[in-house]
Amino acid sequence: MPKKILFRADGNAQIGLGHVMRCLALAEMLGDAYERRFAIVQPAPEVAKRIEEKGVTVVPLPGYELNDFLAVAAPDDVTVLDGYAFDEAYQRAVRAKVGKLVYIDDLVTGHQVADVLINHTGAITEYDYDAEAYTQFLLGPHYALLRSEFFADFAAPPTKGPIFVSLGGADPQNVSIKVLDALRIAFHQIGQSWRVRLVIGPFHPDRASIEAYQDKLKHLTILSNLTAGQMVTEVQKCRLAITACSTIAYEVCATNRPLLAIQTADNQERLAHFLESEQLAHVAPAHTDVDQLAYRIEVSLLYPDSIAHTLQNQRYYFDRKTPERFRALFDRLCSPTA
Repeated sequence: MPKKILFRADGNAQIGLGHVMRCLALAEMLGDAYERRFAIVQPAPEVAKRIEEKGVTVVPLPGYELNDFLAVAAPDDVTVLDGYAFDEAYQRAVRAKVGKLVYIDDLVTGHQVADVLINHTGAITEYDYDAEAYTQFLLGPHYALLRSEFFADFAAPPTKGPIFVSLGGADPQNVSIKVLDALRIAFHQIGQSWRVRLVIGPFHPDRASIEAYQDKLKHLTILSNLTAGQMVTEVQKCRLAITACSTIAYEVCATNRPLLAIQTADNQERLAHFLESEQLAHVAPAHTDVDQLAYRIEVSLLYPDSIAHTLQNQRYYFDRKTPERFRALFDRLCSPTA
């Protein structure tokens, strides 16, 4: 009997690609021993391509209504939902149709009815949730939804590498420009500049402003549409990474590199708190102004010892055993006796 996994998430310029990328990371960890399908509403060509490149079949949906999804779900599907629209009523209807239901969450709101709930944010416990008695919780970085390339062996960070910057697949507030402004100020204050390698996603709202910044900041390289392998290479060779408090921050931690993480959205508050409280990174809170951000960059560049302890903490939380944990879980969920 085939082991069938059906993913359901959306990604576009308005909501970014976070939900899609988490599901793809999980699909990749599970591998082709499973029959994997991905239901998504009217995916952009570049999004559909990303899904298909992982060996996952794209199932385009005509709309966001529950019945649009139920029409493609089967009773023997282990179904994975990732999205803020999938509330209790939606989950109950899906669970009544499919074999088992898995929900990927980062909000910790509402009543949960999934068989398994995944939230890879640290410092979350099952007691933070309102859920059914049968719900199993997979919480924290040991269940980090990262692409497989980020589970490579640890290596010492370079001392002369560039600065890596990535604010997510969409960056709707164009925080990338704010970071570039802060870098320019920091370089001026220090009296020295470093190479900057900025990764922007396919839905960036103002690529023209980013490209124009190359006239202001020497040694700025703009990258886009990188594969996971290319992203790993960029992170591995950096002396400092500046990212949003999102999955990309976890990818940097898993690669074991100095990190300055910026909270760019309300739903990143818990992860920002975890990164700071467990000393995995230096964290810039929401609404940090450009001058404050520049100061944090200066400290990270001039005093690397101030961030050295974070590397040891990163190695504790990202232990390289996540893929086998997920495969064991889904083997059980796909079992006829589950």
